[in-house]
Amino acid sequence: MRRKIAVAMSGGVDSSVAAALLKDAGEDVIGVTMRLWGDDADSGPAIESAKEVCALLGVKHKVLDLREIFRKEIIDYFLDSYCLGLTPNPCVMCNKAIKFGALMKLGDLLRAERLATGHYARAGLDGASGRYRLRAGMDSGKDQSYFLYRLNQYQLAHAVFPLGEMVKSEVIETARRMGLPPADREESQEICFVPDNDYRGLVEAERPEALKEGDFVDAEGNVIGRHRGIAFYTEGQRRGLNYSSVKPVDRPGGRSYVINRDLETNRITLGNRDDLLRGECLAGDVNWIFSSGINGPMPCEVRLRYRSRPAKCTLLPEPTDRQPGGSSCIGQTTDGVRVIFDEPTAGVVPGQSAVFYHGDTVLGGGIIQKS
Repeated sequence: MRRKIAVAMSGGVDSSVAAALLKDAGEDVIGVTMRLWGDDADSGPAIESAKEVCALLGVKHKVLDLREIFRKEIIDYFLDSYCLGLTPNPCVMCNKAIKFGALMKLGDLLRAERLATGHYARAGLDGASGRYRLRAGMDSGKDQSYFLYRLNQYQLAHAVFPLGEMVKSEVIETARRMGLPPADREESQEICFVPDNDYRGLVEAERPEALKEGDFVDAEGNVIGRHRGIAFYTEGQRRGLNYSSVKPVDRPGGRSYVINRDLETNRITLGNRDDLLRGECLAGDVNWIFSSGINGPMPCEVRLRYRSRPAKCTLLPEPTDRQPGGSSCIGQTTDGVRVIFDEPTAGVVPGQSAVFYHGDTVLGGGIIQKS
């Protein structure tokens, strides 16, 4: 049965191939490009590229202005998080609140039955449980299920991921075979609203109050220098610290890492690489996909960053506080979970997402609050 499917098109090769595959399969496709930030011009490289692809495919193309809600739900959340000593992941929140939130609702106005994207992920109904399941994409190097863990059952039921069973090389070859213009264009790895990937410049311009100098200290609390503001640093950072140690700090290789940021004292603690290892962390505002939550210990694997390797762990239910963006970006939530790692693990950064897996199935995830 032919369905009307809105395809979120960024102008890149992935969303272009997603639209082309659906059109080739006989679906009624409409390309939709979101204006998320910038001036009033109804154009730009992404919009023009998407229009070009839609014209080639012979499908309609719409441009939707979502700048106001994007500013409120994503940009302000991003800036406020840094000011609170957190390191946010705007792509996670954008998928929940914008792509599969505001855009899906606007897709209903276009009478589209489904919303498709170029994500490397898979979703489908599990017959045994009657719930929709989110699974990792076949291409382990491009799997984007990490960014989609906040989707709820309704959103998953109406989502289409045409690239879920493909690897990147197949997608590029398909684009070339179909003569799609973005086939050989370089992909941007930057956050879309952060010019030149300089988040510190954006924070400084938009939140000047974040420029609040404080002390760099070592693990014993000795002052070893001055920082320009907690918002400009993140756990694990070792470049751009620009501190002048009053006394030598013993660390292998002479390298210092940010191991803790304390908003209350406005102090940043520096240490060595081993100081980044954590035995556990607390994740709040948890969204469960394949279950209604947990009542006791649950073994699984957790990913702490998009490209991080899964770490074996055990989850324990625990009450937590909400983080910025939580109130507007929730799905089916519980208070939180304590994540107990099987082995000491680095990369535990407050504000980032801890996403829980069983094999290739996403169980859910939450925002890291503390370790």
